[in-house]
Amino acid sequence: MRQTQTGRAASWLPVMIRLTAVGYLLFFVPDLVFASTHHVSGLPPLLARLFDWGAGGDATAIMFSTVYIVWALFLFRSAQAPLANQLFLDFNLTANSAHFAAMLLMAVAMREHHRHLAGVVALGLLTTVPLAACWLPVRRRNERVTVAAHG
Repeated sequence: MRQTQTGRAASWLPVMIRLTAVGYLLFFVPDLVFASTHHVSGLPPLLARLFDWGAGGDATAIMFSTVYIVWALFLFRSAQAPLANQLFLDFNLTANSAHFAAMLLMAVAMREHHRHLAGVVALGLLTTVPLAACWLPVRRRNERVTVAAHG
């Protein structure tokens, strides 16, 4: 049973890596465009809230967007050989989990960030959990195989 679950996770892993990358691009490319052209405030209020980075403003949006667009490109490349890119996938999962936890804490604890709570939860559930569900079993299986081979 566990073998089947790990096999299923392995077969879905490249797809989940690419979907995560697409998700980053779908959010951060428009964010970069809106911030670079100073058009966030011209969006409908509900949509503008997604791209509102608070006191950091457009400069923060441009910085985050640039990093996540490049990150997405590396994710696409790593999907070709996930085990060969283990350190990057571990970094991706760890950094995004930490980022999600910090954003969640801010959204709950800071009154001015309460409006971001739903988006933060959706972001964490859509980008971190599915990738972790595929990557972690594959990573564990690879570690067991490596230990067994080197005895």
